[in-house]
Amino acid sequence: MVKAIDYDSIAEIYDLYVTSDYDVAFFVSEVRKVGGPVLELMAGTGRLSLPLLGAGARLVCVDNSRGMLDVLDRKLERHGLDAELHCMDVRNLDLPSSFELAILPFNAFMELVDERDQRAVLAAVYRCLEPGGRFVCTLHNPVVRRATVDGVLRTVGRFATIEGALVVSGVEEGGDPVVKRLQFFELYGTDGALIWKRLLPMEFSLIEHESFESMASDVGFRIDRVYGDYQRSPFEPATSPAMVFLLQKRSA
Repeated sequence: MVKAIDYDSIAEIYDLYVTSDYDVAFFVSEVRKVGGPVLELMAGTGRLSLPLLGAGARLVCVDNSRGMLDVLDRKLERHGLDAELHCMDVRNLDLPSSFELAILPFNAFMELVDERDQRAVLAAVYRCLEPGGRFVCTLHNPVVRRATVDGVLRTVGRFATIEGALVVSGVEEGGDPVVKRLQFFELYGTDGALIWKRLLPMEFSLIEHESFESMASDVGFRIDRVYGDYQRSPFEPATSPAMVFLLQKRSA
């Protein structure tokens, strides 16, 4: 088993530098099709959870990082929102109910670098769904994403903090299929002096379109459709930035 990314170590600063909302409208439209609870996997600190709850979704949120879920719990309390939170390994989901819809956003499935783990998660989600239930799983398109895996150190951004500024950068190598990323965090005071520096090793797998479809079909999913972005454009293997899979559990 590959060691999971240590999100506990950066849970308290995660929201400073992860502010993406490009997929929010897409997932809001998906959860509005569902009357019952929605299962959000690898939910983290609630980047997507809060807007979905604000849109009226009933969420069951799963993540294996207690630190990330603690941040989410405080945010829920602060905003007067409610969701069911479970600190749980997504390969072995043990939940009391079944779902019409499960989502795994932000390309997080790719953090499962071992095919056995990928298959285990697909099977676990399949078991959690009602007959006819849907699973939305998002991945980078390897053809496009691999072009940026070149060993070059790139700055993610500079983010204001109470102390001064957090600078986040990273470098990636590999990609056949596992990408090894070193992510650096540097906190500078208002005087420009370095307060602390932290390193987070990360790994993710560039999963080919055909491989994912094959694994999903093997556990029983029907491939409903695949989008190439969050505006629901058709997937183009050579140019689409994303692979947004809509899978459906076969009816009994």
